[in-house]
Amino acid sequence: MFAGAARAGDGVGLARVRAQGVLRWGGDIQGGEPYVFQDPKDGSRLIGFEAEIAAGLARRVGVRPEFVQNDWQNLIPSLERGDFDMIMNGLEVTPARRSRVAFTRPYYAFSETLVVRRDESAVHDLDDLRGRRVGTLNGSLAYDLLRRRPEIETVLYEGVEEPYIDLEQGRVDAVLLDNIIADRYGLVRPDLRAAATVGDGVYAIAVRPGEPALLQAIDGAL
Repeated sequence: MFAGAARAGDGVGLARVRAQGVLRWGGDIQGGEPYVFQDPKDGSRLIGFEAEIAAGLARRVGVRPEFVQNDWQNLIPSLERGDFDMIMNGLEVTPARRSRVAFTRPYYAFSETLVVRRDESAVHDLDDLRGRRVGTLNGSLAYDLLRRRPEIETVLYEGVEEPYIDLEQGRVDAVLLDNIIADRYGLVRPDLRAAATVGDGVYAIAVRPGEPALLQAIDGAL
């Protein structure tokens, strides 16, 4: 029923996807679990909750999914260039990104978790970290939040595990990242603890603004 309804309003993007028989989605497997990552039992297979969503979306549109590896920092420029049809990789909805891409309805809600060493009993919020070093991912919503706090020294990382390793070893004083990342990579370390929740947001799929029929099809499938 959905596929038939979508065909009646095909636009350039959706028509291209159907003609190719493939829904190409960009992401970065370096972001790791639980988004999209290599199956430890079969390196040729990708798993993760976003891989499952992509498979379901493609099935509803009547095509097959194809993952396109891309550096996370360059996902939006690569989408604009036409390297793939959509982005799905923990892409946080922000005003700056809305000015460049069209977002679907959200598929995941998250909060920002501030993680510190367990012996840092006096840290309960960002206000307690004035003049200290806080690690986060470059280009993330957490980075946007920290940029508003010039009294805090922001330390940028490209990977999700490295900031927590540096926190354990005392190279930074805290890490601010999405709770889904903190739970998987930070709070599994016995010497670290969650100090506070600082803001929240949502993940959504991004497509090019000039492809409303593709956006509608993905939204309908979601």
